[in-house]
Amino acid sequence: MQHSHSEGSEQKKPQLPSNDFLDGLDPAPQRSGEPDPEPAHDPSDEKSARHSESTVDPAESDPNLGSLMSSDSEGVQEPVILERGDHGISRRKIDRDAINALYRMIEQGHVAYLVGGAVRDLMIGKTPKDFDIATDATPRKIKRIFRNCRLIGRRFRLAHLYYHGGKILEVATFRSSGEADEVVREGEMIHRDNVYGTPVEDSLRRDLTINGLFYDISNFTVIDYVGGVKDLRDGVVRMIGDPDRSFHEDPVRMLRAIRHAGRTGFRLADETVAAIERCREQILKANPARLLEEFYKDLGSGHARNYFQTLQRHRLLDLLMPAVSEWIEDSKVFDQWLDALDRLDGLVAAGQRVHQAMGIAALIAPELLSRLNPLIHPKSPSSQLPKSVRDGINRVLRQLKVYRRDEDRLINGLRGLAAVHRCTEQGQWSSNAKNSPWARDSIEILYILLGPENRRAELLEQARSFPEAQLPPARVRRRRPGRSAEARQDGPESPSTSSTAESDASGPPKRRRRRHRKRSSGPSEG
Repeated sequence: MQHSHSEGSEQKKPQLPSNDFLDGLDPAPQRSGEPDPEPAHDPSDEKSARHSESTVDPAESDPNLGSLMSSDSEGVQEPVILERGDHGISRRKIDRDAINALYRMIEQGHVAYLVGGAVRDLMIGKTPKDFDIATDATPRKIKRIFRNCRLIGRRFRLAHLYYHGGKILEVATFRSSGEADEVVREGEMIHRDNVYGTPVEDSLRRDLTINGLFYDISNFTVIDYVGGVKDLRDGVVRMIGDPDRSFHEDPVRMLRAIRHAGRTGFRLADETVAAIERCREQILKANPARLLEEFYKDLGSGHARNYFQTLQRHRLLDLLMPAVSEWIEDSKVFDQWLDALDRLDGLVAAGQRVHQAMGIAALIAPELLSRLNPLIHPKSPSSQLPKSVRDGINRVLRQLKVYRRDEDRLINGLRGLAAVHRCTEQGQWSSNAKNSPWARDSIEILYILLGPENRRAELLEQARSFPEAQLPPARVRRRRPGRSAEARQDGPESPSTSSTAESDASGPPKRRRRRHRKRSSGPSEG
């Protein structure tokens, strides 16, 4: 059902940082005599000077790789190349380890680019979360170059570079998307077993134009084969190639397109919107576990309101979460749902670490609000949730295939709502509630559902110092002592065997003697 909403229900547009790149296609040239925007004494300048003259051709740097490249890139138009003063990317905003990794591969004679979301975010003035690298070096060669490298993946090998503090840089070899490498995996959607390719082919196989840009640190240029620069300036999220084919190959790409539109405030291209309408039923063929992980990402992104509102607008929500779609048909309930997601985004934007179970609580806020009275004013001090509440939330939890550990944490947080509500009425934490493992989760849920009033924001801030809820570890079945593996395989003892054992057990038990090895005498003296 499509809603006509008031101002409070309108989709919020994220505020992007000011950036000269977004002001126009041809920014004012730099005046002579003005200082370079890069740091004056950047140690990477010496490395960049050695590589700014030319870019190594992938086939020249690796003859074996050249034989594996397909010919799909033939006939592709010349790329758009933005020079150093036109794209606004500064090395100060690039991770130092990523810079060193790029230069190290270039010194070894390889092509290496910063790719994907990192280039997109740097160009619009945002701080990237991850720095991914694409290169013409094969995974084995990457492993030879970096001692901190591990190779992962089966269908296509990726290199992970491990650094202090748990940081990981992903390095991938340029991939091809030629028709010769298409395969159909049994029981799943169409995928491609990618082979090595060229930078052109690698950019064409990506999902969105704004994610298909390369940053060449050897000469400080941005390389665009797919029209991503224009779409960034126009504020458009567009699929690369035929969107219908792309969505049939991987329906989750519809969610990715909506995600980037919500996070950047860009609009979806008209042909992308039309393709989503035609292919929306394909989303039911996606793996449920993968869909859940995608939802977890967006619930913790700080843009959950825009994301799920866009899902509802394009009629994907009624396929993925029919119960939620049914709840929000009422405009008042719809506004309450958006308010809960908005408060969840506020916690994330404030830098708070919110567990994904609390994100599920915001997602099912309409059902929780309709059952809130028995939750905060239970008729009996039972530790179990009312059956009506449990049945209502189970509808969504089963549709989403929520993990058991997250479901248990959500249920424990809901059980503590009554005690936490009494603390909000008293204006302070009681000693029992403060020491309980569910206090922090319960006040977060109450804040998401009802807002900061009645000192809920103050108690939530105090609860940040409380220990985070820890679920009890799973019970491990111990083996019965004295039973051999053969006895366990044979199953329970027969009556005749057990009676014999009992008769043998009568009388004092016999102690087994330990056999001691005879010590070898040393060489005779004399």
